[in-house]
Amino acid sequence: MIDDIDDRVEAARARLDAQVEAARTAHANLNVGLEELRTVSVTVRSPRNECEVTATAEGSVTQVRVSPDAELGTGLDAVLTRTIEAAQSAAREAAADRAAVLLGEGFSLVADLRARRTPAR
Repeated sequence: MIDDIDDRVEAARARLDAQVEAARTAHANLNVGLEELRTVSVTVRSPRNECEVTATAEGSVTQVRVSPDAELGTGLDAVLTRTIEAAQSAAREAAADRAAVLLGEGFSLVADLRARRTPAR
């Protein structure tokens, strides 16, 4: 009888150890995924290749390149503005897609990122 109880206690302990290890693994994977979210960036080119902009999901613009062939003063400022908005929006969308995989589509962070998309002009 005592051997039977010892066996059940040992089995319960083994199940608990497995659950703890699974939780540790899930936590580590979540930390890696969250770090990936923090570093999401997307590069977008303007429709006629006048410029190229790289932005993060947080909205930071990390790089702007203007083509040597771009004509200054002919609406380039508007093209730059639209391209920056497009890059920021694309980066937020990429982060939302990644967050949806990690956390689920119904998670509030995913909804917040998707709600902040820049509408197409």
